[in-house]
Amino acid sequence: MTTVLGLVSLAASAMFFALGALARQIAGVRYWAVGCLAIGFATVLDGPRTIDHWQWASLLFNIPFGIGQAYMLTGTLDFCRHSHGRLLLPASAAVAVALTVGFTFVYPHTAWRIGTLCAYQAVFNLASAWIMFRYPDTFSRRVFFVAGTVASLQGLTALAQGGLVASSSLTFDYGAPQLPIANTISWAGALLSAVIGNSMLMLLIMLRLVSEVSAAADQDVLTGLLNRRGIRRKFDLLLARHDDEHSAVGILLLDIDEFKKVNDTHGHETGDQVIAAMGAVLRALDDGRTTASRWGGEEFCLVAEAATPRALVELAETIRQQFEAATAVLPGLAQGCTASVGVALNEAGTALDVQKLIALADAQLYRAKRGGRNRVMAAAPDGGLFDVSSAR
Repeated sequence: MTTVLGLVSLAASAMFFALGALARQIAGVRYWAVGCLAIGFATVLDGPRTIDHWQWASLLFNIPFGIGQAYMLTGTLDFCRHSHGRLLLPASAAVAVALTVGFTFVYPHTAWRIGTLCAYQAVFNLASAWIMFRYPDTFSRRVFFVAGTVASLQGLTALAQGGLVASSSLTFDYGAPQLPIANTISWAGALLSAVIGNSMLMLLIMLRLVSEVSAAADQDVLTGLLNRRGIRRKFDLLLARHDDEHSAVGILLLDIDEFKKVNDTHGHETGDQVIAAMGAVLRALDDGRTTASRWGGEEFCLVAEAATPRALVELAETIRQQFEAATAVLPGLAQGCTASVGVALNEAGTALDVQKLIALADAQLYRAKRGGRNRVMAAAPDGGLFDVSSAR
């Protein structure tokens, strides 16, 4: 049965390598692949007890098994966006080698060898569990919890096995067959790891991949902002929350002035740089209460929560001025490019009608264009106009 679990680990390693090739941008997968490979190799080799010389058997099982645990923890750290594991990996592997060699050749003592290596495994399993509990993805929080629970149980089984062997008064052969309960607990931990634990890790990879694909579908490649599809999801969230909060919501529609002329005069590459400059300005001004998107072509949309008329117009003016300054450094655009902005505000305590708010902002954008471009025009939800000069 132990050999079968080892083969399952090797199969999991192959799956991790395949997933790593499919989704190279997802960190940690290849560390998990190497970890499963080392653990599977050790388990398959040691399961049938085919090596008669116990010292060689100890080296060929404990060293790859311990190194495999180090790789699994490194993979978990990397997957959860912490690079510390890469620094710990060489030291962790060295500890596994030192413990195995020390209690196999220097001080050959089966109980101490099993006890210390079980403690080593428990530390790595419990550390992996803590990372899973502490740094879950919002998209797959429940799976992180299950994976963390499985890692915790693995750590506890390792502690139980090591404690039983280290505290027993029996004299043990290699593998401690005189204490079957400890071996049963060890087998249960291996079953958890090979069947459930690795399956949860694969599910996390797939969910991370789905999340990234979904995010990419909502994102504009050139600017890094949301696209029109993405901002409409934001509107849906606002509508779902607004029934309870009734907070003020403002919308800015921004259009780069005479953009076709920029493309015709300076080329589409410069035009792309101008679009990217607006994206950079909008990203830099994000304070957690604003969400910006590329509405289409040279037009942008920004949603501001908990806004006031004064703050909304000031934000629009800041964007207009910073965009002009940002494009003035581009080749051939010494005077910079300008933008017109239409502003609409849904005041606190009033029902939110997103379509009406967008239409109001669009009407003000049209007024800004007709009024000579490079300016801000604003509207209230009743169709009236802000006094932009006093709002400043």
